[in-house]
Amino acid sequence: MHTVLRSVKLKTGETMDVVRVTCPDEEFRDRILPFLAHKGPDWEVPMRENLAAPLEGLAQRFYLGVVGDEVVGNASHVEGLDRPVAILQHVFTRPDRRRQGICSTVIGTLAEDFLSRGGRASYLHTGHQSPAYYIYQSVGFVGYRDTGTMEWFPDPDFQAEYFRPRPITVRDTRWEDWPRLEALYSIEEGWFLRSIHFGQWGRSGYEGEYISLRKAMREGGVEQVKVMVAEGGAVVGQAYLSRDRRFLRQTWLLDLFVHPNYYDDAHALLGALELDRGAKVQCYVDSTQPEKAALLEHRGFRLEATLPRQVQRGDEWLDVSIYAL
Repeated sequence: MHTVLRSVKLKTGETMDVVRVTCPDEEFRDRILPFLAHKGPDWEVPMRENLAAPLEGLAQRFYLGVVGDEVVGNASHVEGLDRPVAILQHVFTRPDRRRQGICSTVIGTLAEDFLSRGGRASYLHTGHQSPAYYIYQSVGFVGYRDTGTMEWFPDPDFQAEYFRPRPITVRDTRWEDWPRLEALYSIEEGWFLRSIHFGQWGRSGYEGEYISLRKAMREGGVEQVKVMVAEGGAVVGQAYLSRDRRFLRQTWLLDLFVHPNYYDDAHALLGALELDRGAKVQCYVDSTQPEKAALLEHRGFRLEATLPRQVQRGDEWLDVSIYAL
């Protein structure tokens, strides 16, 4: 489904329509995919599949700048929930069309549309203080320190309300979890070590990681990706097994990250995994994570080794322990 949201005059004097394409939309598929082909085949998977048919609850919208029959710019939102939580991605203007006002118009239109639908939070990753950085800032995005990570909370109480303790369920991951995992991994509080598989320490995003995760699931390198979902839809925990490439893929790694408000429920997430792999399963725990260590011991893991002063967080050196089953 597609709708013209705005028509503007560019600096060239041409008229550009900003068209919102809401997946699925087969009519625009063959115009969008070639325009974003530079993203690569792994990123094309959710775009191609969702443009053809609904994709596991993932809401995906393309905001296209169109001059005549020519697509000249794009910005996309992948969203979860009725009051959306989103990732802004695939912002691209044709090189010969830059500095004509295309990007700022497309981003501004996306932001207005997001607000009109009750959008609560949006995240993105870009170059710190790049030209695009300031365009995002103009519509409400705020940069995180001196990184290219930015976030926008039209709902100022979003984080406190979204992660408020509620009853939980555990299920297999679905594409709709993509922006919700971005929200979870973007929190600053909680465990420092978040994923050995992806090398995530402290606050981190999940935009590219989810693409890599889905690829690894297809190829067999990652299995049993479970999410813990609070009533209302927030993803508040994630766990999965991956083959440890350092040891000929014969050892399994368990990665587990849970929002601090849900530490008491983490046993349900860990309990959903089948850990009898016919091989060793290892989980890494840093010295700020006593709750995680206790959870593993309750499930039958035993401390196998401790690596003293293995990683630094600020001015503090942390030990990293290896638990094995």
